[in-house]
Amino acid sequence: MRKHLLLRIDLQLFAVIVLGWSRHTGIFSLDIVNTWRNMSAENIVIVESPAKARTIGKMLGANYRILASMGHVRDLPEHSMGVDIENKFEPQYEITKDRVRIIKELQSAAKGATHIYLAPDPDREGEAIAWHLQEILKKNSKAEFRRVTFHEITRAAIDRAFKTPGKIDMHLVDAQQARRVLDRLVGYKISPLLWTRIEKGISAGRVQSVALRIVCEREREIIAFVPKEYWDFNAEFSSQAGASPIDFKTKLVQIDGQKAEIGNADDAGRIATAVRGAKNYSVASVDIKPVSRSPYPPFITSTLQQAAGGLGFSASATMQLAQQLYEGVELGEGGPVGLITYMRTDSVAVAQEAQSICRDYIASTHGNEYIPAKPNFYKSKASAQGAHEAIRPTDVSLTPDKAKDFLDARQLKLYTLIWRRFVASQMASAEQKRTTVEVEAQAPDSHKYRFRAVATVTTFPGFMKVYKASETEQDGDSQAPSALAELRTGQACKLAKLETEQKFTEPPARFSEAMLIKELEANGIGRPSTYASIVKTIQDRQYVLREKGRLIPSELGFKVNDFLVSSLPELFQIQFTAAMEEKLDKIEEGEVLWTAMLEEFYGSFSKWLDEVKNAGAPEGDKAITLLNLLDKVRKWAAPEKAGRRTYDDSKFVKSVREKFDEDGKITARQWEALLNMAVKYADQISGLETSGEKAGFSEELASARERVSVAQARREETASSSEDQAKYTEIFSLFEPVQWEKPEKRGARSYDDGKFFASLKRQAESGKLLSEKQRAVLSRLASKYKEQIKDYEKLAELLGVSSEAAEGDAANPAANAEKNAEIEALLTPLAQVKTWAEPVKKGPRVYDDKAFFESLSRQHQQGRKLSDKQVAALKKLASKYSAPAAPAD
Repeated sequence: MRKHLLLRIDLQLFAVIVLGWSRHTGIFSLDIVNTWRNMSAENIVIVESPAKARTIGKMLGANYRILASMGHVRDLPEHSMGVDIENKFEPQYEITKDRVRIIKELQSAAKGATHIYLAPDPDREGEAIAWHLQEILKKNSKAEFRRVTFHEITRAAIDRAFKTPGKIDMHLVDAQQARRVLDRLVGYKISPLLWTRIEKGISAGRVQSVALRIVCEREREIIAFVPKEYWDFNAEFSSQAGASPIDFKTKLVQIDGQKAEIGNADDAGRIATAVRGAKNYSVASVDIKPVSRSPYPPFITSTLQQAAGGLGFSASATMQLAQQLYEGVELGEGGPVGLITYMRTDSVAVAQEAQSICRDYIASTHGNEYIPAKPNFYKSKASAQGAHEAIRPTDVSLTPDKAKDFLDARQLKLYTLIWRRFVASQMASAEQKRTTVEVEAQAPDSHKYRFRAVATVTTFPGFMKVYKASETEQDGDSQAPSALAELRTGQACKLAKLETEQKFTEPPARFSEAMLIKELEANGIGRPSTYASIVKTIQDRQYVLREKGRLIPSELGFKVNDFLVSSLPELFQIQFTAAMEEKLDKIEEGEVLWTAMLEEFYGSFSKWLDEVKNAGAPEGDKAITLLNLLDKVRKWAAPEKAGRRTYDDSKFVKSVREKFDEDGKITARQWEALLNMAVKYADQISGLETSGEKAGFSEELASARERVSVAQARREETASSSEDQAKYTEIFSLFEPVQWEKPEKRGARSYDDGKFFASLKRQAESGKLLSEKQRAVLSRLASKYKEQIKDYEKLAELLGVSSEAAEGDAANPAANAEKNAEIEALLTPLAQVKTWAEPVKKGPRVYDDKAFFESLSRQHQQGRKLSDKQVAALKKLASKYSAPAAPAD
């Protein structure tokens, strides 16, 4: 009996070990062992991610089996539109390829379940995932489906959610379906237009293209910007107050009571003379007033992405880190727990319980004076989802200092930002005292000049003790407010110092990711779940480049934007896109049917598309005339194959003719191709010019001639390139016997002839032409290894140089020695310089004489050849530090 029992236990242990070995990671997983324990559970819970499953599983216990769908399980087909426009825009969903195995596992688990709890995220996307899961699983299961939602993954929140499960909100699902169908219609209908007009394979997006438009328009503002000159006047005054003088800095703000605007050097010089000549400066006013600064509201998605941009995080990285904090982090023996509430939200609301706990924490940590008399409430915008909360820590007592041992560096930075912002949002306002002093004088030019000094001191830090949005939020200014406060109206002042500075107005700044998200939100474009993907998509498609943290449209981005805006101005108008977002919100609220909204949209959209497709199409008479002229062609060129396609002129003209006879229509693209054909076969078409002039397409024929000419030039260039390719093949073959020297290290650089040669060979074989500089290096390699090259004369000829010239500098050792002697003569005295000029910063560059000399000296000592430009700069440097001649005796 005991023996059989041991065998049974061993088999169970074996099953646990097998289940515990993850097929995907090759790591023994205790979570999968826990899943085995729940195999007999009748309660199935489905979430999106394994991380979320692990966290919830530890909280629910053995009565529930937790499974992950890995996100969306169904979507529109990948290679077809998948929308039945004629049947109320019915989506034709299919299981995505990489979810087939997961669906089979879910279906298998669902067969024996009595309850299936659908627990994806609490938003449109999450509701859609829950609905798709229910639609798939209900065919194979008799289980009761329940929807559970929670905005934080804590034991209390999970318990509440599972005690009060609900049903799927079809209004949310419909809003998600409407967005998905909208985006598919726009992408599928417009992308082909881009392929024919701009470039094959590129695409357009309903919202992303508007974001691209915003970036392009900002860049054009920058390009068109004309700087305007202005001058700043900064003055330092001194005044006697009691025994001690008071020195304070001011700025010119008014001339004769009007705003001081000085736009050129002549006016600046005249005013500076007048200001210096004034003798009766006195304090015109002293104003001391309290200033109260209210705390910021807790984060929503967009403001978190903007603030995290200051930490160097992209919008996508911010959301990934926030997802990790939301889904759960292991906190030692306590197990995993979600550290923040749901991170896709546009609501600044805070649960009353969380608010109360936070106030208690502030009072115990900072004192009662740091909590306001009444809790701080913040108003969300009208479109915000009322059921959501702001982003906040789930447990305010888990300070960043306590959490640091459980988080990596990036997670800790983001958690600290969220924690501080939330705690500060519930604190008292900061109290400050601002002192403003104005000094005025009547100058000799009969004008009154008024200067202003402002100093602020924080009398009570309030929320600023915990959170400052920027480095400028300091406790005080550089000059002491107490000193300014001692001044009195009418008190005499002395101008101690006056500085004038020429400045120019700056163009508007390029968008950072954070700035673009702020602009999208301000214009009502996108929603919390889409901001990061919008910004990422326009970069992934190479429409926008990111340089030094700023977004710059690429040439392709400008082309796509210009075509879309000129061809479909209504569709890609910012206001139209924002209005569509509002309609999606109304679907979510149950005010509008999603199919009715799509019907209204498609009615306008299809008209706009027809206008684009027909733009440039010829009138009937033009088409008939040209088709009749092409009927005269008797000898067509033989079909030509290019890649997968075969171009057959005769067959193309015949197909266009048949379609035109059927419906009387011809597209702009077809018209352009027919004009090209007419030019190509002009020698067989009598009266082409006369007929074209009568029918009104003579100018279009001229354009076609230019197109054909350009195409012919490209073909010739390609043929020439083919000849170059053949020449390079022969050049590289002559190098085959060469045994390359071992790589040589000179200073910080390593020189590897073999590796460099292989790089040039790869470039040439890929179809890229070598530059003049690269060919020169190839010539030097030929000279260096000439003893190993059998037909060296032939190689020199192919390289386009004489065999002597190919040897480069080695062919003229005398000239080489002379140049080296000249460089030595310049370097030797510079090596004796004891005191070098301080480095000077000009724009982005720093000019450092000493560092430049040491760099050239090091290159020369390593035997590297200095360029003519470097030698010229060396001469200039030597002249700068040359000692003056000694006086004669």
